[in-house]
Amino acid sequence: MTGIIPTGIWVMDEARSRKLTPAALTLWVLRDDGDQLAWVSVETDPAGHLTVNAFDGRYGGPPTTVLGNEFIVSLSSPGPRQVEVAGDVPGMGPFREHSEISEDGRQMIVNGEVRIGDEIKTWYEEFNWQGASPHAAP
Repeated sequence: MTGIIPTGIWVMDEARSRKLTPAALTLWVLRDDGDQLAWVSVETDPAGHLTVNAFDGRYGGPPTTVLGNEFIVSLSSPGPRQVEVAGDVPGMGPFREHSEISEDGRQMIVNGEVRIGDEIKTWYEEFNWQGASPHAAP
């Protein structure tokens, strides 16, 4: 494994996850070399509406816009197999998300929270690695 999150296709376990809004979620990590992280996500809500988001940013680099939802986020790695994301959710408020990848690189646990006024809402997502990326990043 190079970088922090193994490249490839990650699928959220809907039964074990608690999202802020219900949706199926697939994450395609295109690149993670420990310096740069690039991914595309596809969410499908219960009505079948698709949302596609994309991110290409640097660990410890300047804030980067997530294309599709327009979140502006900062990315860091506080330790081995860990990713921290912080920013603002438009219309809600500031958020933080902590991800930890299992030692074998096959599972990722995500815990997040967003502050909406005086209230804090949380989410929990479990992702399972499904296989290598069909697109090899240079």
